[in-house]
Amino acid sequence: MPWKLLQAGSARLLWCAMMAMPLAGCTWNANGPNEPVEHAAEAVPFEDLFVLEDTLVLDPSVIVGFIWFLDADVAGNVLIHDFQANLVHMFASTGGHMATFDMDECLPRDFDHVVHAVRVVDEGRVVLTTMEGAMVVFDRSGGCLIAKQLTSPLLAFCSRGDSLFTFLGLQGRGTGSTVEVYSMDLEFQRKIPLPPPQFHRLTAGNLGFTGGRQMDCFPDGPYFKYPEFMDASPVYGHGAIRSRPEFFVERDRDLDGEPLTPERRASKEAFPELGGIYALEDDTRMMLFYNIREEHRPNGALKRWATGISIVSNSNSFSSVSTISPKRPLAARHGVLYFVGDNVPNEDGDVGNQAILRYRFKRPVSSGND
Repeated sequence: MPWKLLQAGSARLLWCAMMAMPLAGCTWNANGPNEPVEHAAEAVPFEDLFVLEDTLVLDPSVIVGFIWFLDADVAGNVLIHDFQANLVHMFASTGGHMATFDMDECLPRDFDHVVHAVRVVDEGRVVLTTMEGAMVVFDRSGGCLIAKQLTSPLLAFCSRGDSLFTFLGLQGRGTGSTVEVYSMDLEFQRKIPLPPPQFHRLTAGNLGFTGGRQMDCFPDGPYFKYPEFMDASPVYGHGAIRSRPEFFVERDRDLDGEPLTPERRASKEAFPELGGIYALEDDTRMMLFYNIREEHRPNGALKRWATGISIVSNSNSFSSVSTISPKRPLAARHGVLYFVGDNVPNEDGDVGNQAILRYRFKRPVSSGND
């Protein structure tokens, strides 16, 4: 801890000692009692955090086009959204095809749904959502359980217990996003307003490379992100730790210029952006950042693909860490990091489906942040 901070906090630490209170319960916070404590996330090599576990070859009898979203259950079965076919498939942990999920069969409409996010919930049901606000709950075999047209735009969702948390876009300048809570029967329960972002234009037009990842759920509740953040934030309550990865540079201005212009793109890429939040483990959140500056990228890593990763224990069971991945992962779930690999040739020589590379998370050996 820098000397000025230590000096400023010494009175509080002394008071804690006099009251015989554990120091962990008396962490000094320069930002006030309701603000999380900020810690630097130690930068470590990627291979110190993740090790290649295996390569999943998908059943060649099912043709999978562009993989947009992936989720997995605790058994390692993977749920894959094929953006081109607008279908979702579940494959076993060994690659065999298990079921197909089609929103158009459950919620017919005059034009096709555009599936945006898919998740396995409560290890028994599968939920699909669209940007237009449609949500469908399936059983594991692909049968429709319930379908509703909810609200728009629905950018992300996650589940905790018997509740579904949906993340909506900004409603206007000066407003924040909103989280709406539904039961598993898609009955509305409550609405949670979120604070507005500091940079409206950046947030309003930013789905990024990680669409559907603006929120994820943990045992202590859902966390959300804006692209300007250095770390995800709890939807309700106050997180104990805010982590600052080494590669993070705080943005000092909103986007410049008109949309789709070189000026707007340059101002967007001038600072790292928090692109997505993932429940790497039940109590471990993982954040992906892009626009990583050259001095932090590994040799030979292209700016487009170099991805900053920050890993934080919600329960403070290990110290926060950060790393740079040379390729952008697609998902993180139950201690596994998922990448899309090369196409696997079929037996007849034709180009087959892309493989899925699974990397196992190596939890840091640490007693947590002090």
